[in-house]
Amino acid sequence: MPLAHGFEEWGDARADDGTATILQPQAMPLYGGVSAATILHLCAGDVARPARDLVRQTWRQHLPSERDWRAALAAGVVPGTASARLDTPLAPVMPPAPPPAPPVDLTLLLRPDPHLWDGREANNPWLQELPRPLSKIVWGNPLLIPPDLARSMGLRNGDEVALSVGARRAVLPIWVQPGQASGCVVGLLGSGRRCAGETGDGVGTDLYPLRDVAGPVRMVATGRAVAVACTEHHATLVTDTPSDIVRHGVLARFRQDPKFLGAAQDDPAPAAALYRRNPGAPVAWGMSIDLNACIGCNVCMTACQAENNVPVVGRDEVLRQREMHWLRIDRSYEGTQDAPDTFFQPMLCMHCEQAPCETVCPVGATTHDSEGLNVMVYNRCVGTKFCSNNCPYKVRRFNYFAFAEQERRPPISRNPDVSVRARGVMEKCTFCVQRIAQARIAADRDGTVEQVVTACQAACPTQAITFGDINDPDAAVSHRKASPLTYVALPEQGTHPRVTYEARIRNPNPAIAL
Repeated sequence: MPLAHGFEEWGDARADDGTATILQPQAMPLYGGVSAATILHLCAGDVARPARDLVRQTWRQHLPSERDWRAALAAGVVPGTASARLDTPLAPVMPPAPPPAPPVDLTLLLRPDPHLWDGREANNPWLQELPRPLSKIVWGNPLLIPPDLARSMGLRNGDEVALSVGARRAVLPIWVQPGQASGCVVGLLGSGRRCAGETGDGVGTDLYPLRDVAGPVRMVATGRAVAVACTEHHATLVTDTPSDIVRHGVLARFRQDPKFLGAAQDDPAPAAALYRRNPGAPVAWGMSIDLNACIGCNVCMTACQAENNVPVVGRDEVLRQREMHWLRIDRSYEGTQDAPDTFFQPMLCMHCEQAPCETVCPVGATTHDSEGLNVMVYNRCVGTKFCSNNCPYKVRRFNYFAFAEQERRPPISRNPDVSVRARGVMEKCTFCVQRIAQARIAADRDGTVEQVVTACQAACPTQAITFGDINDPDAAVSHRKASPLTYVALPEQGTHPRVTYEARIRNPNPAIAL
């Protein structure tokens, strides 16, 4: 039966503090779909009733009168439903004990996959090839184990184990996950499907049979190894001080010296001097990324892929380090394997003022325009890959094969404003030049100011990315770049990037040992 869209049905929900809200339809049903509440009512053996009546009946005791019901609808929340506040002081954590002996009984935690969820998105190649936020795994779901367990059993990434719960058993590779609780192994659900479709069938291991099974959890190494597709080490940035790439500090130090992490320590020249090419150009595009806001969700990667027709390459090509994402989220650890601090950093083409990729291209396929964009002329590219070798940020991608043709997508599913690249062509982030052109046309037509929002900026749920004209002192990107925390990645390269970062500031509790 056709299921009604969430915007077409009545329902209810609770916030994280327990406050309830009545969900009202935002549009009339287009095709007469049936709501989930009505289906559940039928499954319970009752007579079918409209979803509104079911929701009203559920909340009749809390909202007895019609006046109370309408007041709750108007306010958006049901009064008096928040949970009681519980203030519990955190006790200082004791110093870490020596690594314990291998546990006899493990705790198996089965969790939804960050991208595939419960398996409903298993046939989506974009999500299969989207790196998981922490492990950076693609095309699979290895068992995540803590570092102390890996040390005690002599296991390394990709080693195969037999995981058993009671009488049920699953065989899959392992992946060592820094910071995971000792004695816990985590399995991601949603993989190993048999009827998902051409993309999702047979990818990963089905761990649903291990749910709700009584009995001890055992893990035994099989002695075999499996290649696990991971993008973690494919584009490692080389620098004498690794912590300088993802700069971070504590709030107390920031209050003493707000500029202790900013670009002032790299270049005594003012920020405006970093943009040296065509300083009189009417527009100078730039981007600022706030590392305090980035949560590593990878939504920007998928938005960039959809906007710019970035192809999927498949598990085998990822193992050969040939993934095509124009934008990646670098995940960095600091500290010990057992209790590290985790940092995320979006990394894309920096659109350098002094771009080292441009000087080595023998055919002028990559060049600079008057507005500061490092642009690609695909028809000129002959695939020497000199530009990729000379890029210190490792953000260029090469089409080793006709990846776009292998996707077997209908042409209507692609963005018609972006060309589809062929085999043997280098590609990379363009600052969504097609959106810049669209905004310029709209501004000329309507007599308004250009408002350009890149695909990654539009999709970011925390507004960590800001893009705009750095020649405009009133632009949001200009205000972000004026922050004392602004810095550039790899300043020693002298590339003067148009992409800058705002260093991350933390405020740890000194009474708690992290």
